[in-house]
Amino acid sequence: MMAKTETGYVVDPPHPRQTQELVGHARPWADFTASLDIGRTPHAWLLVGPRGVGKATFAYRAAVEILARRGGSSGRVNAPDRSILRRVAAGSHGDLLAVERDIDDGERQGIPVTAVRGLRNYFGLTSAEAGWRVAIVDALDELSIHGVNALLKVVEEPPPRALLFLLAHQAGAVPATIRSRCRRLPLAGLAPGECVQVLEHLLPDQSPAERSGLAHLANGAPGLALAFADADALVLFGEITGLCRTLPALDVPAAHAFSERFARKPGSERFSTFAALFRIWVHRAAVRNVAGDSAVGTDIVDGEGEAQRRYSTAAGLAGVLSLWNDVGRIADAAVRAHLDRKQAVLDVLLASRRHARGV
Repeated sequence: MMAKTETGYVVDPPHPRQTQELVGHARPWADFTASLDIGRTPHAWLLVGPRGVGKATFAYRAAVEILARRGGSSGRVNAPDRSILRRVAAGSHGDLLAVERDIDDGERQGIPVTAVRGLRNYFGLTSAEAGWRVAIVDALDELSIHGVNALLKVVEEPPPRALLFLLAHQAGAVPATIRSRCRRLPLAGLAPGECVQVLEHLLPDQSPAERSGLAHLANGAPGLALAFADADALVLFGEITGLCRTLPALDVPAAHAFSERFARKPGSERFSTFAALFRIWVHRAAVRNVAGDSAVGTDIVDGEGEAQRRYSTAAGLAGVLSLWNDVGRIADAAVRAHLDRKQAVLDVLLASRRHARGV
């Protein structure tokens, strides 16, 4: 649900390798360390979960854990050497390689195939510290078909004491040939309290209520919460709630005025954020319809629960789910075909009215 364009942040977030503490993900961490303790570590781990939940942070903390076991030994490590932590944070540890996407002039680029092919040479070298050699690929979603084929050659023929962490935002996008050769670790969103704990360090100027709202809005993904904070998503989510509050009676002049803001830059650049937030709003309405208010938790903005209950009653569950699909279809068409963002926003609001009327 994240916006398709790379945004700046309200704060400059640290690189995941610089994060000193892994918050949440207790179960997958226990599974990983248990495999180390008994000396039966697979050569490749596939970390799967939504964008922004902390997969890269997990991978770097896991890399620190295994690099501390010099000589490839098993057994629990009480506290990694501080020099290991410092070198991993600086990106200068000789036995850790990160393969990440390029950013050229602020534009996101995919991972170049040459970087993936370089993994074979890297793993062919002797460990700098007589221990493990670790590589992190962040993320498989950024690979071309040529990059996938190059990675498969590495996964198929792993050298001894080599460990790969492969990150993927969408499990279904991982080729079966790679998936079958990895140990899968699913990482879900953090609990709201855990996400707020992370945001306390990253967004110290936000109020507790705002950090809580962002945590719920991002469904426990701190990285997504940061992007939402930068995009003033809480304000936009409140405006969406206001427009939907009167449905099936839509305030058409207000809808046109709201849509007009997306007609040209910089407003048009926020269209993907609008579409993501609208789908979140609809999803929360569906959850209320099926499981009640307790399954959703506290309102993100004032009046949200009342508006969603009203809408789900008018549209019914089938109508709410159809709207969720319609928003995705309209947004995808607008982005891929470079359609008028103002009209796309208006189409979303009119679809909301149509489903609320049972049409």
